[in-house]
Amino acid sequence: MTRTRSPLLVWALAALAAVIALTVLMNVGPSSARTGTSTVSVPAGAATEALPLAASAPVGIEIPAIGVTRDSVMKLGYNEDLSLQVPTDAATVGWFSRGAAPGTNGPAVFASHVNYKGVEGGFAHLDALTAGDEILVHRADGSAVVFVVDRVEQASKQAFPTAQVYGPTGDAQIRLITCGGDFDASRRSYEDNVIVFGHAERAWR
Repeated sequence: MTRTRSPLLVWALAALAAVIALTVLMNVGPSSARTGTSTVSVPAGAATEALPLAASAPVGIEIPAIGVTRDSVMKLGYNEDLSLQVPTDAATVGWFSRGAAPGTNGPAVFASHVNYKGVEGGFAHLDALTAGDEILVHRADGSAVVFVVDRVEQASKQAFPTAQVYGPTGDAQIRLITCGGDFDASRRSYEDNVIVFGHAERAWR
């Protein structure tokens, strides 16, 4: 006599298969897209520059690992409460012009939105960066600096690591900042910040 499975058993097996498939997609799919760190190549004929560099404002930034390419950078200052200003639209990347210039000793601080008024922000995928990824900053004097990501942190806005982000350093470093964590609908703001810490590795002109 042929045995048939009950509808309940068939449903349970199908549900289990769906869970297994979803787990495979979640654990293998996204991570398999990246098999290593993303680096920047030195252009042919470029002359190496010794770090640290003389001050020069950034005019562009590239983050190949997350598909960011900007050929302009907005200057940012302080708000009235001394918090960092943010770009006025979703896509723009801003540089804290009262801090270090990229390539000089100290942290060059850049910021962009994770999203803004329903539009994906310039730093929407900042949390996908990993140690070893490279960031290329173009400067007004025609030089370029490559920074290497050291770590990525998520910190509460109520306990922002100000000294680590803005404090003096003995070499040229970079900070990339955007929003992260849960969205507080009552304040229309994210509760955390995603912060990338990195150091200058090489420069050329």
